[in-house]
Amino acid sequence: MRILTVVGKHYAGRADAIEPMYLEFTDPLLDLGHSVEHFDHAETRRRSGFDACGQRFLERAKTGGFDVVLYQTAGQDWMPREAIREACRYAPVVAWNSDDDWQWDTYTRELAPCFSYMVTTYPHIYELAHRDFPGLLLSQWGCYDRFADASRAKDLDFTFAGFIYKHRIDECRNLRRSAELRCYGPGSGLVRLNLPYFRGACRVAPLYGHALNFEQINQIWNRSRISYTPMGASADPRLYQIKSRTFEMGLSGTLMICQHSPNLERYYEPEKEFIPFSDLAECAEKVRYYLSHDSERLRIAMAYHDRTKAEHLWQHRFRQLFRDIGLCAT
Repeated sequence: MRILTVVGKHYAGRADAIEPMYLEFTDPLLDLGHSVEHFDHAETRRRSGFDACGQRFLERAKTGGFDVVLYQTAGQDWMPREAIREACRYAPVVAWNSDDDWQWDTYTRELAPCFSYMVTTYPHIYELAHRDFPGLLLSQWGCYDRFADASRAKDLDFTFAGFIYKHRIDECRNLRRSAELRCYGPGSGLVRLNLPYFRGACRVAPLYGHALNFEQINQIWNRSRISYTPMGASADPRLYQIKSRTFEMGLSGTLMICQHSPNLERYYEPEKEFIPFSDLAECAEKVRYYLSHDSERLRIAMAYHDRTKAEHLWQHRFRQLFRDIGLCAT
């Protein structure tokens, strides 16, 4: 099939950092034998403006002969909605949503009628809304396997790699004191200095830190015996999600320790394929236990690896998605 992916290429506005979804919506599709072209809606809007972005996208969809268009919504309008509606005349346009647990009612449900299909990763949103939106589909994040290396020596005990923002800074400061958590990425400077988040901290680069590219994050997972995996939503840490890192680090050989998010047992078995905790004190206690019982840690980490490889690669997600929308998948 000929596929157009509408995804921002650069992560956190950095030209040298690639957005994971750009990789995840390219290489796995090529692996499945499809032809993939890319349209960067974020960069096109930045360079050319809102209306021009829509015009260029529509022209690409109209003339490209695509079998399907995969579109990253990413929490904002990148172009006029009418351009998306019009593009659906030329190929099925499938939206992929993030954070529907807190932005479905305020944003993505209003977008849904613009697309041929819309994917949510939240079962409760699907159950709530699929009768009103027949094109709503349920899927989940997946594992991108290019940078994973489970055989890599695990020379880091307990880590977090990624954005460390607001409430997550306090969580990481707590675990740094109680379990020697090592942090990498934006916000890590505040954690190392034991400073709370403050307004404008992100503008002090030497203090706050820089975004890591996806390969760098994977290298940290590959080296880590245990990886902290916060599940709290950015908008409200009391709302637990299933974060993309749940699957992304699945082939690294690390042990995932996380809050027990609703529906996580659909994908992995607690205590056998990941370690759940109810609060930070329990998290620190379990980290200390598995660092001192490495054979148990390794057994669970490899069960996590094997389940991910068997069921949770992006290739699995795309095959199912194409079956769901009636396209012939390789």
